Amino acid sequence: MSDTFLGRTRAWVAEKLNPVQPSIARDAGYQVPETIVDYERAYRDVEVIRRAVDIIINACANVPLTIDGGAAPKKLNKLLNITPNPFEDRNRIFRRSFLDFMLDGNAFFYYDGTSLYALPANEVAIQPDEKTFVKNYQYQLRSGSVLYGFDKPKVNNINFDPDEIIHVKSDNEDSIFRGSSRLKPLRRLIELYYALTDFQRQFFKNNAIPGIVLQTDSVLSQKVKERLLEAWRNTYSNVFQGARSPAILDGGLKIEKFSNINFRELDFEASVDRLQQDMCKALGVPYVLLKSGNNANIEVNERLLYNHVVLPILHSYCSAFQLYFAGDVKIYPDKYAISALQPDNKTQAMYYTTLVNGGIISPNEAREGLRLSRSTDPEMDKIRVPQNIVGSATDPSQGGRPVEEDRTEPTTVTPLEDTNTQGSTNG
Repeated sequence: MSDTFLGRTRAWVAEKLNPVQPSIARDAGYQVPETIVDYERAYRDVEVIRRAVDIIINACANVPLTIDGGAAPKKLNKLLNITPNPFEDRNRIFRRSFLDFMLDGNAFFYYDGTSLYALPANEVAIQPDEKTFVKNYQYQLRSGSVLYGFDKPKVNNINFDPDEIIHVKSDNEDSIFRGSSRLKPLRRLIELYYALTDFQRQFFKNNAIPGIVLQTDSVLSQKVKERLLEAWRNTYSNVFQGARSPAILDGGLKIEKFSNINFRELDFEASVDRLQQDMCKALGVPYVLLKSGNNANIEVNERLLYNHVVLPILHSYCSAFQLYFAGDVKIYPDKYAISALQPDNKTQAMYYTTLVNGGIISPNEAREGLRLSRSTDPEMDKIRVPQNIVGSATDPSQGGRPVEEDRTEPTTVTPLEDTNTQGSTNG
């Protein structure tokens, strides 16, 4: 296999191809982009989905990628962490890509040998190949009638070679070529949410101000009823704005309430809150992160978000970049830049102090672990051997406890006087 690492041209030479690839390409077929109109509407209109998706995008976009090894790590670091192309900054292009990944389940990057560009995922179709894997990527260029003066939208396909596109896909139970939207499991919840909010809105419009019932014992003609209703509408239009039209019961007719259901008994708030919690669970975002107030377990939920949602998405991007740029380069998310995954300063200081004093790492290695610059003092690169280790601290080949000097001095015993003798003599 020969390639140019960061160059545009690459020639893949395979000695043995996958024998089942023709069946895979035939069964999967031409992958037409899935319509994401419903998911875009949900992202635009449903507040909890918008907030949950934005939390994931913000978390992913704020984590830089670490590049180790390879022939040109500085150039690749500039491409992925600083300036992907002359027209867009790193945050803008990756946020748009993460949004496509959430709504469409796919992210496509075009690399021209110098710069990196993000392609709208909903406009890119995948053409499978019966020998390798992907034959080409087709971008459907749609030009509207207003911009170009056409009576009907015109569709032009632009084909990209597999060596020009970096594809990041989400999981899909139906295809191995194209991922599915992260909002797809929420379709039933979204439809239920729309039905609930629409009914709530209609209930409010119809019952916020009750309709008026006019009763009379006399029988009124149709013309009299119409003139009476028109007079009521014109006279009290400002007072009863939004209410239903008044009803007239003539001839002594009476009306009784046949339902005791009111707005409070329908319990809209609890139902909406439960739907919002289920949507957050489906997206992998702890619901406590969207609620206000002082929460004792906020740190634990942030760790869950990064470990189970953010880092898997970033690893998918890193895997796609590493496969494309090949070589011996290693690309992975920088976990040290994630404050939620780092212990507090006191815990870190105690941890590295214990390792240094235990003779496991040098002080300079501890400084690197704390993200500090190395010291130029030669003593900082030496391992500190603890003095309480069995054997001599200066010569490890000497075992046993060091010999102690005998500092015992002879003592003189002074005989005690017999006070009883003198006492007995005097007596």
